[in-house]
Amino acid sequence: MIKQIFFSSNAAGGSPGGYLIINAIIILGLSLCIACGGSKDQNGRSVKSSQTFTPWTHFRGNAALDGVGAGTVSGDLKPVWTFKTGGACLSSPVTDGAAVYIGSYDSTLYALNINTGKEIWRFKAGDEIEASPVIFGEMILIGDLNGNFFSVNKKNGNVNWQFKIRDKIAGSANVIADKNFVIFGSYDNSLYCLNAADGQLVWKYGSGSYINGTAATDGSKIVFGGCDAGLHVINAGDGTLIGKVDTESYIAGSAVIRDNFAYVGSFGKKLLGIDIVGMKIAWTYQNDTRQQPFVASPALKDSFLVAPSRDNFVHCINPADGALIWKFAAKGAVDASPVIVGDKVVAGCGAGSLYLIELTSGKLIKSFDIGGSLNGTPLVSGGMIIVGDENGLITALGVI
Repeated sequence: MIKQIFFSSNAAGGSPGGYLIINAIIILGLSLCIACGGSKDQNGRSVKSSQTFTPWTHFRGNAALDGVGAGTVSGDLKPVWTFKTGGACLSSPVTDGAAVYIGSYDSTLYALNINTGKEIWRFKAGDEIEASPVIFGEMILIGDLNGNFFSVNKKNGNVNWQFKIRDKIAGSANVIADKNFVIFGSYDNSLYCLNAADGQLVWKYGSGSYINGTAATDGSKIVFGGCDAGLHVINAGDGTLIGKVDTESYIAGSAVIRDNFAYVGSFGKKLLGIDIVGMKIAWTYQNDTRQQPFVASPALKDSFLVAPSRDNFVHCINPADGALIWKFAAKGAVDASPVIVGDKVVAGCGAGSLYLIELTSGKLIKSFDIGGSLNGTPLVSGGMIIVGDENGLITALGVI
């Protein structure tokens, strides 16, 4: 509570407005203290955030889906807060720097205070939510497993508009900001482009089978894989096909794009480097021992391509030629897409372990037992890691 301090007009130099000025100074000072004071953990201890909370507005962080976060993260992390939803959290959290937004299999999109984990609002969708939300301006854009796609007001969770299709939406949407487009794939074998302002259809592209992942974009072209085993490259303006590469096995995850290349894993137990100008596979990588599908999306920073697999390994590959740099053994299958932050990799696995791994060497820095199976991309912001698990628990780790 802010107390007012009054001075009479007989006080030293006391003008009638003197106490108003002092009150304003006190209120301003207290406000600044509150703003800079950081968060409290569940036991009331101060949580030290190494920086301000940087926005992470997309699944994989940006439109190219490279999975690279800003700032740093410490190995000295402890639970700060948890929030329990009513269903599994396969959705990946995003943030605007103030709130965390995440979907759940209880058919609900949640907005939580990033410092405390306290609920700000909740929005009930038409069915279970597997997709990750994307933040675009004052909108949260998200689809559900009954084919409902929503634009929700970021401040209060009210619906701006809704677009309905005939099959489920499992992957996150993406946005092309300068065109005001929102794009998403569906199990009706189509990629949709809507006007983000009103939800009207701009164009629709038909593929040969389900689209489970998120489409990557550089603003001029859109790249995505599907269960037709094709990597599709289409024109962002009108949705026409530029080219398609046959990968010989269906693609469940999302590609990351940089310059003229796309990098994506497949159920054919391969990680692929694909030339999206020449429309050809430049290289393939397979584990030399246990081989399983590459389902989750890789992360790409400089000369490190970090790709998880159901073979219980996180693989680090040279994106230039597909050569192995290192591989890290996890406790279970790795279906959660990793994030690269500074010189560290943050990766979760199906056994409920969250790992901090040294980017250049693949050495374990620290592991955390979250409990439930981890399938979503971790959110890393302000020195905190926030992740949802299969038990419906959202956990925030920070430095106390």
